[in-house]
Amino acid sequence: MFKKQFFPESTIKSLATNKTVFNRGQALYDDGAVKNLGVDEEDRTIVFHVKGKADHYKTQISFLKNGVARKYHCTCPAFQQYSGACKHVVCSMLHLNNIKKDELTKDEKPQKSAPKQTASSRSSAVLKDLKQIAQTSSVHHLSIINKERVNFEFVLNANITSFNKQFEFYLRVGIDHLYVIKNIPYIIGQLLDGKAHEFGKQFAYTPSDFYITDEDREVLEMIYTIYNMTRSLTQSGYEISYTNKNQIEIPELYVPQLLEKMQATEGGFIRFDRPPSSITSVSNLEDIQFDYGTEDFPLSCSLSKQGTRFYFSLEGYDPRDAMLRFYDQAYMIELDHHFYTFDQQHYTLMKKVIELFKDNQYNAIALRNVDLTEFLSEVYPVIQSVLDVKMDSDVEKLTFKEDIQPELYLDYEKDTLLIEPVFKYGALTVHPLSDTDDSNQTEKIMVRAVETEAKLLRYLQQFIQASTVVESKWEISGVQEISYIIYNGVPEFAEIFDIYMSDSAKHLRYRRKNNRPVSIDVNPDSNLLEISFNLEDITEDELPAIIRQLSQTNKQFHKLSSGSILNLQSEEFQELKKATSRLDLKADDIKGNMQVPLYKGLSFLEDANVEKSEQFIQMTKSLLEPKEQNFTIPNGIQTELRPYQEIGFKWLKALDAYQFGGVLADDMGLGKTLQIITFILSKYHEKGGKYLIVCPSSVLYNWQYEFKKFAPSLDPEIITGNIEERQELIAQMKKADDGIWITSYPLIQRDGELYGDIHFETAVLDESQNVKNASAKTTKAVHRVHATNKFALSGTPIENNLDELWTLFSIVQPGLFADRSSFKQLETDEISARIKPFVLRRLKGQVLDDLPEKTETTEYIELESEQKRLYQAQLKVIRNEVQELLDQESFESNSIRVLAGMTRLRQICCHPSLVTDDYDGDSAKLERLMEYLQEAKENGKRVVLFSQFTKMLDIIKQKLNKIDMDYHYLDGQTKKEDRLELTARFNEGEKDLFLISLKAGGTGINLTGGDTVILYDSWWNPAIEDQAADRVHRFGQKNAVQVLRLISRGTIEERINELQEKKRELIDSVIETGENKQISSLSKEEILRLLDFE
Repeated sequence: MFKKQFFPESTIKSLATNKTVFNRGQALYDDGAVKNLGVDEEDRTIVFHVKGKADHYKTQISFLKNGVARKYHCTCPAFQQYSGACKHVVCSMLHLNNIKKDELTKDEKPQKSAPKQTASSRSSAVLKDLKQIAQTSSVHHLSIINKERVNFEFVLNANITSFNKQFEFYLRVGIDHLYVIKNIPYIIGQLLDGKAHEFGKQFAYTPSDFYITDEDREVLEMIYTIYNMTRSLTQSGYEISYTNKNQIEIPELYVPQLLEKMQATEGGFIRFDRPPSSITSVSNLEDIQFDYGTEDFPLSCSLSKQGTRFYFSLEGYDPRDAMLRFYDQAYMIELDHHFYTFDQQHYTLMKKVIELFKDNQYNAIALRNVDLTEFLSEVYPVIQSVLDVKMDSDVEKLTFKEDIQPELYLDYEKDTLLIEPVFKYGALTVHPLSDTDDSNQTEKIMVRAVETEAKLLRYLQQFIQASTVVESKWEISGVQEISYIIYNGVPEFAEIFDIYMSDSAKHLRYRRKNNRPVSIDVNPDSNLLEISFNLEDITEDELPAIIRQLSQTNKQFHKLSSGSILNLQSEEFQELKKATSRLDLKADDIKGNMQVPLYKGLSFLEDANVEKSEQFIQMTKSLLEPKEQNFTIPNGIQTELRPYQEIGFKWLKALDAYQFGGVLADDMGLGKTLQIITFILSKYHEKGGKYLIVCPSSVLYNWQYEFKKFAPSLDPEIITGNIEERQELIAQMKKADDGIWITSYPLIQRDGELYGDIHFETAVLDESQNVKNASAKTTKAVHRVHATNKFALSGTPIENNLDELWTLFSIVQPGLFADRSSFKQLETDEISARIKPFVLRRLKGQVLDDLPEKTETTEYIELESEQKRLYQAQLKVIRNEVQELLDQESFESNSIRVLAGMTRLRQICCHPSLVTDDYDGDSAKLERLMEYLQEAKENGKRVVLFSQFTKMLDIIKQKLNKIDMDYHYLDGQTKKEDRLELTARFNEGEKDLFLISLKAGGTGINLTGGDTVILYDSWWNPAIEDQAADRVHRFGQKNAVQVLRLISRGTIEERINELQEKKRELIDSVIETGENKQISSLSKEEILRLLDFE
C-alpha cells in the first residue's frame, strides 16, 4: 500500500471553502456518511462514496510517492461551483485520518482514463482548475498540502541614544537552520517573484515545494517597499547608497506599521542595542510588544488632597526604574520596551503632559487651593481626553459641578447698545468679559465648562464685531451695527441663550399692530383708488425717506425719529416696496393717504399682504371673473355665441364700464372678431357714438363682410381710396354723430392728423402686433387717436420681446406702466400680475372641445449634392464676413448685412436658383414637395401651402403647370377685393391647392376648407408660422388638420427650428402666467449660433 499523509484539522479547515463547509463536513463524518472506499495503488488514488442529503457522491484524493496529498475531487455540484474543498471532501479527509493503513481495500479501481464528460461537466472542471490557479498567491489552496513552510526571523534593531534614533532590519531564512541574509533586497525580490534560490546545503527554496505565510509575506513586501523608497530619495533629496545590504534602515515614520506586521508573525523580534558586530550572531532578542491608542496605555494621572495642598500626579511611571522615549515622527511612545502609537493630536498632548512630570522625581505637581478652580476647569478636561485621571473622594467632595446656562442681557443707553453675556452654574454666576465670578460665595471649588464658554463667546463675536468692552459688557454704536444685532443676531442668540432685554432695547425693534402695510378702497365719487399706508409710529414726513431708501439703496435698516429701527428687508417693508413700485409712486409724492387711478391697483386682488375693501374686491372680480357679470347679448347679433365668446363679450363690457382698454389675445381662430363686433353693437345701442377699426390692409373688406354677417344693422364705412377721397370720408365722419369706420394701418399713418379732433367711443386695433415698434410712424399715429378706450386684438401680442408689450399697453391702457426704462426693471411675474385684468387669452384646446385635432410634423430633407456644395460655399463666405465684423467690433452696425447673408442661406435651402440665376440643378425640398402634393391629391387632401418667397412660389407654380395640377394663388399683389372671393371659392371646394405668400396671407383670412398646411420655409418668428397654420385650424374647421414643416437637415433651417421653440415660451411666460423665462428677439448671440459660431 502507498503512503498517505495525515490531515491536521487546521489543514483541512484551510482547504475547506469556508468555516461553514468544514462544520458540515465534520457533521457528515460524525454521521458515518462514508459508506465505502476503494484504492488504486498504481495511481495512488483513494475513492470514497459519501452519502449526502439527497444523493451519493464520489470523492477522490490522489497522493505523491512520499505520501503527500496531490489533489482532490468530488462529483457534487458545490465542488464544481465554489473554490476549495466541499463538505464531502472534508468528510473524506477526516475519515482517512481515522483508519489504519491495512484497512484500505481495493474494492474499487478507478478507470485509468477519465470518464466521458458532457460539455457542461467539462466546462465546470475547467472553471474549477482556473479558480485553483487564481489562488496560487494564497496559502489557502490545495498546494499547501504538499508544501513545506518557509521559516523567517525578522529582527528590528532599535539603536536609540539621546542624540539619535535608528532602526535597522535584519533577516534570516530557512527551514530547520536559518541562514543570515547578506543581501536583503535581492533575496526578498526573489521570494516575492516566486523564483528558486539556494540558501545553503540544507535549504534550497523552490515555489513548488515551499510556501510563505501571508503574515510573513506582508513583512517582506513592506521591507521591499521601504528599501525602494529610501534608496531613491531621502529627506535631503539625495539617494541612499546601500553598500551594506545585510541590514535595511527603517525610517521612524514606518516603524509602527512594521512593528504591527512583525508582531503578527511567528518570527518577529526586536532588539534594543547598538547594531550587532556580527550579523551571524544577533542576540538579546525580545518579543515585540506593540499597541494602538490610549486604551492599553499604562500611564494615568491622579488628583489627591494631602493636608491643605492638592497634588496632581503621574501614575504608572517611575523615572528611576522605567525607560520612556518619544518618537515624534511616528507619534509613538516607548515605555519599558513596549511601543504605543497614537494619532497626532493625542500624541502631542500626551507628550506635553508626561514631560511635565518626567524630570520630577516624585511625579507630582503641587497645586494651591486658589489654583484648583482654574485647573479643574481648564486643565483637567484636556488631560482627561488622553489619560485616565482619577480624583480621590476628598477632592470630589470639595468640587461644585453644574451644567452651564448661558444668558444674554441687552440694554440701550445714549445711542449705544450694551450686551453682557453671563454664564450661570446653578446659583453661581460668571462674567466672562471681565473674567469675574461669585465663587467666593461658596466654600466649594467651582468647575467651569471653559471650552464651552469660549465657543459661546466666539459665536457671539461673529455678530458683535465693531465693539469695545467696558467692564463686563460689549458696547456697540452705529445704526447699521446695532440694527444687525437686534434683527439678525437676537433671533439667533435666542436659540442658545436666555435673552433679557430692557425696555429701551426692546423699543429698538419696530413692531406694527396692523399686519398689512397697505390698504386699498374705491372712491365712488371720483372713480379713483384710495391708497392708505398703515404704518404706526411712522410720520407722514418720514415716509418719503423710507421709500427712497427701499428703492435706491442697499441699506437694510432705517432709524426713525422715535428711536425705533426698521428692518427694510422684512416682509412688511418689502411688500411696501412692491406696492409703491406697482403703483409707480415716486418717493417725494408719497403721503399717508393718497389717490391713484383705478387701473393702477387691479393687480392687488390676489395679494394677501394688502388690505382690500369689499367694493374694490367686487370691482376687480368683475374683470377677472366676467362670466358672472350681468351683461346680455344685444339684439341684432345674427349668430349664437359660444360660451367662451359670451365670456369674452362680458369681459369687454366690464372693462368698458370703467373706461379701461385691454387686449383680447385669444388663440387664432376662436372668433375675436365676433366678440368685438358683439361688444360694439351693445355699446352702440346704449350710447351711440363713433367707433374706429384699424386693421391690416389685407383684411379691410373682411371686416366689412363680418359686420354684415353678424351685425347687419351696423353699416361700417371703409376709409380707402386716394388722399382726396379719404379726406372726404373723414370729413363726413366728423360731421356724423355716430357710426363705425374701418381703416388700415398704412392709411392711418398717412391720415393721422386728420383724426386729431375726432373722439371715438372705442377704437379697435386688429392684429395689434402691427404696432409693436414704439418709434414707428404707424404706432405714433395710433397713439394720437382719441378714444374713451382702445382694445387690441391679437393671437400673438408678443412676437419677440417684452418691449412690444410695453408699446401695446402704452396705447390700450396708458399709465399702467411707467416709462420704458422702469418697465425693463420689472420682473416677469410682476408684469404678468399688472396686465392680468387687462388681458383675456384662451387657447383652442381649452375652449373648443369639438375642434378637430391638429397634428404637426417636421420632415428633415437632405440637400442635393450640388445644392449642398453651394450652401457650404455660401456659409463659408458669410462666416468669414461675420468673423471680420467681430474682429473689427462692428457687428451691431452691420447686422442687416449679416441677416441678408442668412436669408441667402435659407433661399438655397428652398431652391438655389433664388440666389443664382444660372443654377440648373435640383432642389431636394422641391422634389419632396411635389411628391407630397401628388400623394395629397391621391388621398383627397386639400392643401394650403405657405412660402415667404414669392419667387419660390413662382417656381412651384411652374412645376404645377407642367403636371396640370390646378391651384389658387394669393400674394401681396392680390387686390383686397379679390382676397375674400378667392378664400370663399376655396372654402366652397373649388380647387384643392392654395399657394399663399406668408406675409400676405398669414393673417386675417379664413381657410377652413383646407385640411393640410405646408410651411415650405422657416421664418425666425414662430408666431408668424402659427398664425398661418391657424388660417386652417380655426373655428368652423370640421376635419383634422395636418401641419407639415419642411426643414433642410444640417442647415440654418434646423437651427431656426430650435430657436422657434425657445421663442414660443415668451407668450406663456407673460400673457399666461407660466414659469418660463423671458427671451429676447434675434440677438447677436442667436445669430452667431445660427451660423454655427460657438
